[in-house]
Amino acid sequence: LHRYPVVYMNDGHNLFYRQESAVGVEWSVQDTLHKLHEMNTIEPVLIVGVYPNDRMHDYAEAGIEAFTHFMAEGVRNHVDANYRTLPEAEHRAVVGSSLGGVAAMETAWRFPHLFGKVAALSASFGYQDELAKRVLSDPKPDLQIYLDSGWPRDNFEVTRDLRARLVRAGFGEGTDLLYFAFPDGRHNER
Repeated sequence: LHRYPVVYMNDGHNLFYRQESAVGVEWSVQDTLHKLHEMNTIEPVLIVGVYPNDRMHDYAEAGIEAFTHFMAEGVRNHVDANYRTLPEAEHRAVVGSSLGGVAAMETAWRFPHLFGKVAALSASFGYQDELAKRVLSDPKPDLQIYLDSGWPRDNFEVTRDLRARLVRAGFGEGTDLLYFAFPDGRHNER
């Protein structure tokens, strides 16, 4: 009878199996969740890995509108109809890395009433997206946002810029915005 929060993760081919990963390195999502659950730091969640048709198109300006609608109306509706989910936005997160992080942010920004949490890891902000401009012009959505980057060459500058824009837009660091920069962090699957 239990219902579960759902984490939608872009680049689903990289999440669980080395053989499916784009570069032969998987993200160890299952192992990480198992460890976090053993530590009693999280409750059980459903992970939905979303495979892009063409990530360079789907996650960039040319295809992002169709992709975000696919996530909000297609994937989310299917998951809610077929699994025991918690249906409120506060129990749904969308996560991605690199361009997948941009797509995660775009999805949550456009549909905050459906996805209340977003994590953009090492996101390639500013590559064929207008999100930074919209952060200061759109009404502030009800979101919890996590951003990270490596330093010095892992999208550090664009992520810090987006963080600063989010703060100017009314997000509070430590309340609905977390940002971390990891020294010597690299832009790769590990």
